[in-house]
Amino acid sequence: MGGARMERSVTQVSQEEERMDVPALPDTSAEGTGAASPPIHRLGAVRSTQDEASALLRAGHAPPFAVTATRQTSGRGRLGRAFASPDGASLALTYAHRTSLDPVRRGWFPLAAGLAAVAALGRVVPAAAGEQRIGLKWPNDLHTADGRKLGGILVEARGGEDLLLGIGLNLRGPVLDEDGEPVHGAAWLRGEGGLRPDPGPAEDRRLREALEEALVAALDEELAALESAQGDGGAAGTRDRYTMTCLTLGRTVRVDPLGEAAAGADVDPALRGTVLDVDEHGRLVLDRADGEGRIAVDVGDVRHLRPAAP
Repeated sequence: MGGARMERSVTQVSQEEERMDVPALPDTSAEGTGAASPPIHRLGAVRSTQDEASALLRAGHAPPFAVTATRQTSGRGRLGRAFASPDGASLALTYAHRTSLDPVRRGWFPLAAGLAAVAALGRVVPAAAGEQRIGLKWPNDLHTADGRKLGGILVEARGGEDLLLGIGLNLRGPVLDEDGEPVHGAAWLRGEGGLRPDPGPAEDRRLREALEEALVAALDEELAALESAQGDGGAAGTRDRYTMTCLTLGRTVRVDPLGEAAAGADVDPALRGTVLDVDEHGRLVLDRADGEGRIAVDVGDVRHLRPAAP
């Protein structure tokens, strides 16, 4: 079975990124969570929670900790895409984690972050009978079963041992773009057309804070399991939990390559096939539609395709 080297997992960001002034921040973790609970630094409007967390690391704040914001002016997601984060309508959280694992053993971390997000949603806003299931489109986009996107995850490295796991969720909709037009394919928790019952905007702050606390707890659990297992997703139970949550398994997909592999190609470089499994490294295993057999994919932009008409 073919495959490329692991480079899906973490984006490395230079320590020479833009400098930011960092005020002293209080520990605003929920009361009663115990001394072991990582602190949550709750902010208002910021450029991005990734940048704020990075600045805290440079200022000497030791992981684990989380940074949240009610609004991001320059939020970003996987593949360099902008992530809309309007004031009060979304959740933006970055969790700083210090790992003892070598980079080659960190391949499951982005997938584990997705698992933690699904677990947190299940704890705070569980699906009732008839409500949409929330799962993961490989590797870690939060999707509904009918293909709408509720949120996304970005994992970046800072230096040799620190990781920033950023999570964005649409809390209230409809989700609009910069021109005020509805974002096609978006999902949200509350508001007209939302995934969960809406008790009204007055309860949004309580929902956001409950989700922040659940996310921090779930991330702490998932990453601790991987650290204890030396990054082995099978031994940590991460792979089993992931395959139960992944909406991409069994689907017909198109995988578009990234970077140089996608640029200037004379023919369509995309892979198409049916997803058979997620392997021991967290790679997507495809049965290729061109009859060339199986291939393991560790990086790429995955799109779920509609089944062909009979």
